[in-house]
Amino acid sequence: MKILLTGATGLLGCHIAGALLRQGYAVKAMYRSLPQAISQLPWYYQVEWVPGQITSLPDLEKAAYDCQGIVHAAARTEPYPSNVEAYFDANVLATRQILEVTRRLSMQRLVYVSTAAIYQPGTYENPATEESPFAFDLMPSGYIASKYQAQQEVLEAVAKGVPAVIVNPNFLLGPYDFKPSSGALISYVLKNRRVFFPGSGGKNFIDVRDAADATVQALQKGRIGESYLLAATNVPYEAFFKTVASLLPEKRSLIPIPGGLMRSAGRLGTFAERLLGHPLRLNYINTVLVTQDNYYSGQRARQELGLMSTPFQDSVRDTIHWFQGKSFVNTFQT
Repeated sequence: MKILLTGATGLLGCHIAGALLRQGYAVKAMYRSLPQAISQLPWYYQVEWVPGQITSLPDLEKAAYDCQGIVHAAARTEPYPSNVEAYFDANVLATRQILEVTRRLSMQRLVYVSTAAIYQPGTYENPATEESPFAFDLMPSGYIASKYQAQQEVLEAVAKGVPAVIVNPNFLLGPYDFKPSSGALISYVLKNRRVFFPGSGGKNFIDVRDAADATVQALQKGRIGESYLLAATNVPYEAFFKTVASLLPEKRSLIPIPGGLMRSAGRLGTFAERLLGHPLRLNYINTVLVTQDNYYSGQRARQELGLMSTPFQDSVRDTIHWFQGKSFVNTFQT
């Protein structure tokens, strides 16, 4: 079975390519631009790379003509700007085109990669599940709003017969983070002896290799129309940064910033955005996101997709080793 994969140059997408190959699929990866660093992937030469725009229906049809399934992992993911319009083409329009190609070519299965952030996060004691409400209070986030809209359109297409399954990954850790994306937190600690971090809140972290394997399992085991949170370990920010620092030979000074202070700075950033007319990394919605509890449960994915949970410290160590150019646990086998 051949799968068309979008977003294969991203952290999760490149691991999905490897997981597909491990599980016996042929992989055709669509890309807009191909970073030179991507050739470092152990499975790079086993992937059929095809250029194209994910917002172009002709490009998608041309790429997918000989495929039997699609994994749509491409998205614009940076948490700024705040307006949803900036994300519409990459996150909503592209998903509409993917759905249309799935219909036209009678694909056997579509796996849409959404995000856990569309669900209102839970507490450490009561993490959020797939039954949690949409994060209405986070609507000022253009990224979250656009991913929610795209996911809703996938569900509407399912009601009309499209065989789609949704996965909602949490914060990813692991090697081959070329941009970097999620690994920017660890890269920040590597580059600085004095480390400032949010004094409140936390995240759910998952090894990108586990998330990729579960995404591929969704092609066969996922229930059509179902959503699966890919969640592993809930970790307060203080514990996260202490873990990263403990795995480094040089001592780091860890300095917490009170959540209220960060949110006040975020309000100033949002005000400056309006004055300057262009987005800033520091804005109110981003400071809300990084100072609240963002905790989730992956129970459904564990039960139905066989989601594995690599120990959190091992994921952090492998990420550090990759950034440092050291060897790490390579789960890809031919």
